[in-house]
Amino acid sequence: MSTDNVQDLLCEKGGHSPLQKLIRHTANQRAWTDQVKAALGDNLKNQVEVSNIKGAKLIINCRSAGVATKLRFTQQDLLEKLRHLSAFSQVNEVVFKVLG
Repeated sequence: MSTDNVQDLLCEKGGHSPLQKLIRHTANQRAWTDQVKAALGDNLKNQVEVSNIKGAKLIINCRSAGVATKLRFTQQDLLEKLRHLSAFSQVNEVVFKVLG
């Protein structure tokens, strides 16, 4: 990576550099994943990671199609458990993506 590219990552634009935004998003992903895992049963919690929250959509990556299917059946219960947490207060839909 050239020095110019590194400088671009560190350069402040609108108060936050791209690197700062990436670090913040990664920290959010970890926190969201921990909160989702706490709401799931022991058999599913190690099979998921939160990818993002976009508006009212919570995007969860699943290790297999079977895990995604199980979670689809429990989606409403999961939303009810998460809704009291501030990060998930606006979420009303969960999108499950299967990692390949």
